[in-house]
Amino acid sequence: MDQTATVRLTIDGKEIRVPENMTILDAARENGIRIPTLCHHPALSNWGGCRICVVEVDKAPRLVASCVMPVREGMEVVTNNQRILESRRTILEFLFAERNHYCMFCAQSGDCELQSLAYELGMDHLTVPPSFKEFPVDATNPFMALDHNRCILCGRCVRACKELAGNSVLNYQNRGARTLICKDLNEPTEESNCDASGVCVQVCPTGAMYERLRPHQMVLGKKGPLRVIQTRCPVCGLLCETQCSVRNENLIRIEGLLSTSRPDRGQLCRKGRFEPMLNRGKRILEPMVRRADNQMHPTTWEDALERLSAGLLEAKQKRAGILGLVSSDCCCEEMWLMRELLKEGMGGHVGLLERQAIIPIQQALKEMERTFLGLRECSWVHLAQADFILLVGADPEESHPLLASMIRRAAMERGASVASMGRSPALSSCKTLHVGVDPRDLSLGVKALLAGAIQAAGSSDPITRWRRILSEVGPVSSEAPLTGLSQELKNGADEIALGFMRSLSPLIVAGGELGSSGDNSALRRLMFLALLKGLLPQSALRLILLKTGGNAASAMRLNCLEIPAEMESRGAAACLVLLGEDQVRDLNGAVPQSDFLAVIGSHVPQELFGKAQVVLPRPLWLEQGGNYLSLDGHEVGYVSAVLSPPAGVRRSWETLLAVAGRTGVRGLPGELELLKARTMATMNLS
Repeated sequence: MDQTATVRLTIDGKEIRVPENMTILDAARENGIRIPTLCHHPALSNWGGCRICVVEVDKAPRLVASCVMPVREGMEVVTNNQRILESRRTILEFLFAERNHYCMFCAQSGDCELQSLAYELGMDHLTVPPSFKEFPVDATNPFMALDHNRCILCGRCVRACKELAGNSVLNYQNRGARTLICKDLNEPTEESNCDASGVCVQVCPTGAMYERLRPHQMVLGKKGPLRVIQTRCPVCGLLCETQCSVRNENLIRIEGLLSTSRPDRGQLCRKGRFEPMLNRGKRILEPMVRRADNQMHPTTWEDALERLSAGLLEAKQKRAGILGLVSSDCCCEEMWLMRELLKEGMGGHVGLLERQAIIPIQQALKEMERTFLGLRECSWVHLAQADFILLVGADPEESHPLLASMIRRAAMERGASVASMGRSPALSSCKTLHVGVDPRDLSLGVKALLAGAIQAAGSSDPITRWRRILSEVGPVSSEAPLTGLSQELKNGADEIALGFMRSLSPLIVAGGELGSSGDNSALRRLMFLALLKGLLPQSALRLILLKTGGNAASAMRLNCLEIPAEMESRGAAACLVLLGEDQVRDLNGAVPQSDFLAVIGSHVPQELFGKAQVVLPRPLWLEQGGNYLSLDGHEVGYVSAVLSPPAGVRRSWETLLAVAGRTGVRGLPGELELLKARTMATMNLS
């Protein structure tokens, strides 16, 4: 095996050997030698703009920036002497003098790299006069603000926006001392193409870009120790790794673990970084029951659990039907307990609140498995290698912003082609071949795509081998009439299909518009279209299915989706609804009418609250641990709790076990570790 060539050099008298393509800065850090930096960040490309990292090489009179200077054989490097310190101190003083860096007024005081460097270099006063002028502050975004007065023009945010978020919204404007960081053509944040991922805030070394939700909570002078906890974000199913900062049981900040070695590069989107810290309104903090005056009143846990158990037992005795609805925000253990309690233990049914969007996906997958055994959807990480990305009925910028970021990077860095079919272009800030199709006509649109792909493929082996199977989804040959489609749409579909078939590693991303009508024919045709380019490893289709909610894949695996048709149309005697912490925005059709309604949730919509007989509080996902299955079902990740539930709020698995004990359902594990093991075994994930 060939080994990477290495070079020998000396840094501060220490002889080391490192790979020849390494910079002086990386070589020093790898060997425990500190060189201060400002513009450098390990997850970004090197720039060499701030000159704080200057070092002396081979006793040359000119200092060099270590972050961009490659090592060479026999090099002698000095990182710390009087001349170097004076250079760094002078640069730092000019940075302080150029803008408003009065730390006592800054929200980032105590958590600022510029401030820390000033302490390190002993800079307690300026030897140059301040020369700054007042610059504007952009606070038009609800999550983050940009204060030009505290910007040192290090360029981290500009590079992060392009290299991590794939957006290129940030850039420089003006020249010299008037240089500012701008968004698009000097637009306010809310009017720009910024997707509010917040990665620019995370890499900013000063208080120029800061979070508006907790602006002063990171200050070191605050009472109470700061705890940093690593966990995962379960919001949209990508299970991104996160680092949460907590003080006094208050969530202060959520950051991604930035790394160039990961397909997503460790960044987060607004749903994982900012939205968990939003105030969602009045929270349920104590059990409540409906009394004789038809009003909800606070009560004890024992009383509420007895009322709930009595309602379930009465429904079971009358054989009127018991229905449980879970949210896709719930962890695997909650879904499993609901299934074991209501379906297996009491003979009822358990479905998903978001079932109308997920059922067509499950039906299409099952129908495909009748012909092709072992097929599965592919992992979202394959976006990092795709050269043609087709989005059908998808809006990833809204539903899965991190995937939108990966698609933009694929187009920007590797020249991947992006095409979309649906109501509107899937990506607003990326060149996209778009064919506008109403969601109701997507089945016809996908049919046109499949016909165009067959025509482009000609008589290739896959077409010959699967022509009989393709005929099962209806007439899709190029000669078959596609009534209901305009000629413009057909031409656009043919162009997309031609690009798809000519590409080497295409991927299809299917979104929620495909299942909005309840018809799975469009999904099945997309699956056949993906088959025409062959399978990925592990019999994976070249298809990513975007699902509503973070743990919908677990509901599919546990078969907690559908409910009987008669329960959809008429009321069930008992309906236990286990909500996630997010308020359900549209309950029309999601919750059938019932004689008895109990709700377990952290925030209960007023529509449900007004109908419920029992309401029980539930922790947020940040307050209780649990396993979650990834969007594609390929990965299971444990989301650790980072906060303690408020006083009086029990963990939902404890609540469900208490109901099981009162209704006579036996055999459920009473300890969390046993519960996790049983759940994983049932899902074939142990």
